[in-house]
Amino acid sequence: MDQSTLRNRITDQFSYRGERADIWRAFDLLFDTDEFLNLGYSEWYQPHIAGSSQRRLVTEVGSRVASHLPTTDGVRLLDVGCGRGGPVLHLADQFGFNVTGVDLVPYNIQMATENARGKHLDSEFIIGDATQLPFTRDSFTACTAIDALVYLPERNRVFATVADTLEPEGVLVVSDLVMRSDVTETERRLVDSFADAWDMPSLGTVEGYNAALDETSFELKAVEDITKHSVGRFQKWTTLYLQLLTSPLRALIERLLGAYDLDPAAITEQVRKAHHALPFLQHVIFVAEIEAT
Repeated sequence: MDQSTLRNRITDQFSYRGERADIWRAFDLLFDTDEFLNLGYSEWYQPHIAGSSQRRLVTEVGSRVASHLPTTDGVRLLDVGCGRGGPVLHLADQFGFNVTGVDLVPYNIQMATENARGKHLDSEFIIGDATQLPFTRDSFTACTAIDALVYLPERNRVFATVADTLEPEGVLVVSDLVMRSDVTETERRLVDSFADAWDMPSLGTVEGYNAALDETSFELKAVEDITKHSVGRFQKWTTLYLQLLTSPLRALIERLLGAYDLDPAAITEQVRKAHHALPFLQHVIFVAEIEAT
């Protein structure tokens, strides 16, 4: 898939255009997707499908940024792939960051701007390409990318561009969905099928992200696997959904989805492909710093 086609598909999906946007309309019934598009984070005793799991992941990311800075109050933070603004506004509210969000999709930036109104937080949202950020050197002290780079094929260029915008010893924290590095060819095809169904390029690996960071002025500080707290929790729900479709409740489920003007076939295709790929995916947090000069 060429980059122009991928860009158009991502824009359509997150602008609620086309059948592949129906999965997000379904998520609207369970999650705060008018603000948060990221995966969630839940300990074993916490609910994952309903509640604030997405907000919890943002807090986890923010705490890792904060641990590498002397203070966060008023610190300039860039969020790459900011979506509808919920994550970066939460970082501003909880940690006191002065935040800027960049996203490729105009609809997302419109939503983020609307979400920022009335919160009285120092924030700015810009339509932009993460591989060509419109900022000068030393514009920010910190940067986050929360489950966003999975949609970008040129992650090495993103890291290089981000590095050019950060101050010396600036901090980057990325959470993202990656493919396990030990997959077989059959398993890789399942992951590729999932990525295509969800309008993503081929998924990267931990080793690939590490190598991309090594090509820049970043120094990798930590890699943390949080799979069991996030995508590891989804498999029981995809299993339940697919099991219900083989039961007498299938007709009821399809009627309920139809009542919300959702396409059951399109949603089921995406859920099924995600279900088959989940065992071969990881959710990982990367922490890196600009090397001191």
